[in-house]
Amino acid sequence: MHDQLQRLIDDLPSFAQLDARWRAELRRRAEQVQVLDWDEGAAMLAALAELAAADREADALRNDHGLWSILLRSLGRLFAESAGSAAIPPAAVERAIELYRQLGAASQARHELLGALANSGRPEALAAFAELVVADPPARAQDAVLAFVPFFQRQKQLAPRLFPRLLDALEHPSTAAVVLDLANFLTRQRLAAPHPASARVERLAALLGGLTSRLARLEEHPEEFAPSPAALHALVAESVDLVVGLCHALAMIGDVNATGKLRQTLELSHRRLRTEAAFALAGLKDERGVEVLAEMAAEPVARARALAYLEELGLISRAREADRSPAARAEVDLAAWLASPVGFGMPPQKLELFDTCRQFWPGYDDEVDCYLFRYEYRMGGQKLSGIAMAGPITHALRADLEDLPPADSYALYAGWCAEHESIGQLTPEQLSLEQHAEWLRLQDELIEQGCEDVRLVKLGRFFGEEHFVATARRREQAGVLIADQGQIDWHPLGFGSRPLGPDEFYDLHLGRKLLRAFNPGS
Repeated sequence: MHDQLQRLIDDLPSFAQLDARWRAELRRRAEQVQVLDWDEGAAMLAALAELAAADREADALRNDHGLWSILLRSLGRLFAESAGSAAIPPAAVERAIELYRQLGAASQARHELLGALANSGRPEALAAFAELVVADPPARAQDAVLAFVPFFQRQKQLAPRLFPRLLDALEHPSTAAVVLDLANFLTRQRLAAPHPASARVERLAALLGGLTSRLARLEEHPEEFAPSPAALHALVAESVDLVVGLCHALAMIGDVNATGKLRQTLELSHRRLRTEAAFALAGLKDERGVEVLAEMAAEPVARARALAYLEELGLISRAREADRSPAARAEVDLAAWLASPVGFGMPPQKLELFDTCRQFWPGYDDEVDCYLFRYEYRMGGQKLSGIAMAGPITHALRADLEDLPPADSYALYAGWCAEHESIGQLTPEQLSLEQHAEWLRLQDELIEQGCEDVRLVKLGRFFGEEHFVATARRREQAGVLIADQGQIDWHPLGFGSRPLGPDEFYDLHLGRKLLRAFNPGS
């Protein structure tokens, strides 16, 4: 064993006595260590197993999941580099199994060992992987997914060997969805035929029925299932992943006896699950599935998936033409953005087309379709609405644009998203002496014209031009001033909870200039 690795292993037992700085230093050293061969790998496995067994009384090292992940990943690389060769000693697999069990279910790092076994490709390692997943699975679903990644990538040809034993892991909430996903993936890739779970179709249908009944109860009485909204969200997400996998599996297996349970799933209000169940039924030649897919194509949040499934089935004509139009597909993109974490985190209660036009847009060689949509949320008796854009960009600004004409809304979004090396901004502190002197001259001029409380916000740069952006009061009205090449634009500040401010008014100013340049005849 080389000195760097030996010193690291020698220092690990003292981890509990180290302060935060020295623990961080130990993690840094662990990141730099390489396990060069199986002599070192076997020694490291033995040392880590001894540490895991000896650390049951002192939890400091055991609970440092980050350090364990670093150490186990270094071993995982050795397993992966030896894949397909006879260089992996059989004892290494046995010691990896031993270490996995000693770390225990509370470990958030031991899934790295499962990934190592998966990457090795050795028959005994694959058997160990399946056995551990069934008998002692990772506690967290995300850890299970990470352990399975090699079977969706470099080891997908070997993945069929995991079945049928791996199907017994359907009993565990953390592994059920990813096991089904792998079985479905192998079937779609024509690496397994028939579907690995074909012999258990009745069991899959019963599992789907049980989950559907549970979700139906959850929709009516969520307080019975989770103590908080976050816990409820996690529970629903876990159930949704499994139901989706079950729907796809039943469709690929092709047993029409499963249609009853799939129709039961159609009764849920969850749009994603209704869409997946409908696709499975349509694949089983059940007309009700096609009808529901056409219905779901009318829902912006579900439209993209429903249209994709209808296209895959060769039945796209069953969706309404209005739901297949470019505007409808733009609405899909916007609904998904609004529902995402970077948007509002949930789909709007109302989304309707506000305006559309075709124009040249910065960054595009040809004219593009641009859409403005009005969105609306209602929460606890309060209403939140606004104007969002789809087309060349998909975004919703927080400011309220509902009083702007459509042309200015497009301009505001164009200015907001403008990126070019000749477009930029400086804070007042970043101004040069010459720019500061010019601002003082302009400030005196504005005061002479009757402006009060004149304060510089920023200096905009636009292809060699310089624009001063300031706030001021004019005839008792607060507003924003933009000085552009001797021209002063005045924008009164509005009222409400989301009025346009200096940033938005300057984006509007830039956007007008950009769109006029790109569309000179408009």
